[in-house]
Amino acid sequence: MRRIAVVTGTRAEWGLLRPVCEAIGAERALSLHVVAGGAHMLAPARTIDEVRAFAPGLSEFSMQVAGEFGRSADARALGRGIVALSDIFSTLAPDVVVVLGDRIEAFAAASAAAVGGMRVAHIHGGDRAEGVADESMRHAITKLAHIHFPASAESAQRILALGEQAATVHFVGSPSIDGLDAISPIDDERYRDLGSPEFVFLMHPCARGDEIEHSDAAAILDAATARGRVLALSPNSDPGRVGIVRAIAERCDRLRIAEHLPRAQFVALLKRPEIRALVGNSSAGIIEASALGTRVIDIGRRQRGRERATAVVGCAVAEPTALDEAFSALDFVPDHATHPYGDGGASARIARQLAEFDESRHPLAKLNAF
Repeated sequence: MRRIAVVTGTRAEWGLLRPVCEAIGAERALSLHVVAGGAHMLAPARTIDEVRAFAPGLSEFSMQVAGEFGRSADARALGRGIVALSDIFSTLAPDVVVVLGDRIEAFAAASAAAVGGMRVAHIHGGDRAEGVADESMRHAITKLAHIHFPASAESAQRILALGEQAATVHFVGSPSIDGLDAISPIDDERYRDLGSPEFVFLMHPCARGDEIEHSDAAAILDAATARGRVLALSPNSDPGRVGIVRAIAERCDRLRIAEHLPRAQFVALLKRPEIRALVGNSSAGIIEASALGTRVIDIGRRQRGRERATAVVGCAVAEPTALDEAFSALDFVPDHATHPYGDGGASARIARQLAEFDESRHPLAKLNAF
C-alpha cells in the first residue's frame, strides 16, 4: 500500500485538495495522511479547524509569524516550513508527497520532500499567473516534482517545454471543478444573513504595498456598491492585505463583510441567481466561478496569463472608466460559459494514477527531456 502525504497550506488550496483527499481515501491501494499548516494557522480565519474536522489525525506545521508581512517575512517562513516539513516527512516516510499550485507552503513541501529523497506529485503545474511573485515558485516546483497533474492541456504543454519527461505528465483537469454539481444554491435564510448580495468581492494583494492595494480595493468597492448590494470577503495573508482590509472596513456601512466562507458555502452562494458577478482577482473567478457559469470581473494583473472562460470580463486597471466598462460588459457575457479545466473527474484520476503509476517511469533521479 502506497502512503500518500497531501500537504495543504491555505484556505483556497484546501478547497481543491479536499476532493483529492477523498478520492485517495477511497483507493484501496493508497493510505492517506494529511499535513496542514502555514496560512491555515493564521488568525482571524484559522482555517486549520476545517482541515482538522476532515482529518483528525493530521500532522501540523507552522511557518508564518502573526503580524509579519512582506517578501522577507515569506522567505523566513519558507525556511521554517522546510525544516518543519522535513521532520514530518522523516517520521511519515511517505511514498509520494502531493502539493498543489505555487504558494510558499507548496514550495516548502516540495523542497523538503525532493531533497529528502521522496517523490513529489504536483497538481496545477504549468499554469501561468504572471501578476504574482508565486509564478516562479510554481515552475520551480515543477522541476522538483516527479509526477505532474496539470489542470489544462496548455499547462501540460508548458510542463513538457520545461523539459519534463512526457511519461510523467498526466493531464487530469482541475480538482476545483470536482463536486460542484452536488452543491445546491445557498438557502434563503443564509443568503439574507450575508446581506442578499448581488456582487461578491474577493480581492487578494499582489505584493505592491498597502497603499496601492488600498487604492485599488477602494475604487473597485465604490464601483460595485454603486451598482448593487455587495458582500466583501477578506483577502489572503499576502503582503498588502492590510490595505485591502482597510478599504473594506471603511465601507462597512455600504456592504456586508465576511472573513471567510467555507468552500461549499462560497460555491453555494455563487449559484444563487441573484449573484450578478464575482469581482476581484481570485483564481476562483477564473476556474470555479467560470465552471458554474457565474459572471466574473477579473481586475488587474494577478491572474494575467491564465486561460480564461467565456464568462470572465477582464479589466486591466482599477480606474473608474475601465471599471465602468467592465461592469457594463457583464450584460454581454454568454449564458453558457466554456472553460479549459476538465470535466469534474480530476480527483479520481489523480488518485488512480497515484495507485497505479510505474515507479520506473517516474524515477526519483530526474532527467531533462532536452
